[in-house]
Amino acid sequence: MLPQRPDDVRLRARRNPRLIVIGILCACLGSLGMAWAWSTAQDSRTVVVVAHSVSRGQQIGPGDLTTTTLGAGAGLATLSSERADELIGRYALVDMPAGSLVGPDSIGDRVVPQGAAHVGLRLQAGRLPNRPLPSGTPVLLVEVPGPSDQQTAPGIEVEAVVVSAPQALADGQTWVVDVQVDDASAATVAALAAVDRLALVRLADG
Repeated sequence: MLPQRPDDVRLRARRNPRLIVIGILCACLGSLGMAWAWSTAQDSRTVVVVAHSVSRGQQIGPGDLTTTTLGAGAGLATLSSERADELIGRYALVDMPAGSLVGPDSIGDRVVPQGAAHVGLRLQAGRLPNRPLPSGTPVLLVEVPGPSDQQTAPGIEVEAVVVSAPQALADGQTWVVDVQVDDASAATVAALAAVDRLALVRLADG
C-alpha cells in the first residue's frame, strides 16, 4: 500500500519554456498588427478618382468623378476629395481611364494657344468620318457646295485639330465637335459652319 501524501504538500506545476516564448511572441505580433492597422487608418486619405473613362478635352461632369481611400504612404500625386466640386465644369487635360487617380495636372481650364482659336461645328451625318475622332486628331475642314451651287469642286480648305471628340445630338443625325484653327481662319470657318457648308476630313496621324 502506497503511503499517503500529507495534506499540506502540494504538487508544483511544471512550466514549459517553449510555450511561454510562443505566448510572448504571439502577444508581440498582435500588438504590432494592431499598431500597424491603427497607423494605416490614421494616415489614409480620401482622394478623387475617375468614375469612367474621360478623353482629353472633355468637360468634366458630376458623374465623371468619384472618390476612394488611399494610404498616405502611396507616394502618388492626388487631389483630396474636398476639391471634387472645384473640378466640375473644367476640362480633362489628359486621357484618363476609369479608376485612375486624378492628379493636380489632370484637370484644368481649357487654354487656347496664342494665334489659335476654337470653333464649334455642327455637322450632319456624312460630313465627318464614322470612326472615333479623339482630341488631338488632325483634320481638314473643306468647304462644300451649297444646294444652289453649280460647281462641285471643293472651295476653301483649312487645317484643324479636334479639341473635343464629336458628340451625337438627340436626332442621331447631327454631330457637334470643337476644333482648333489658326485665328486668321476662325471667322471663315465659323461662317461656313453656320450655313452648313463644311465637311470634316481626317488627316494622317502625326
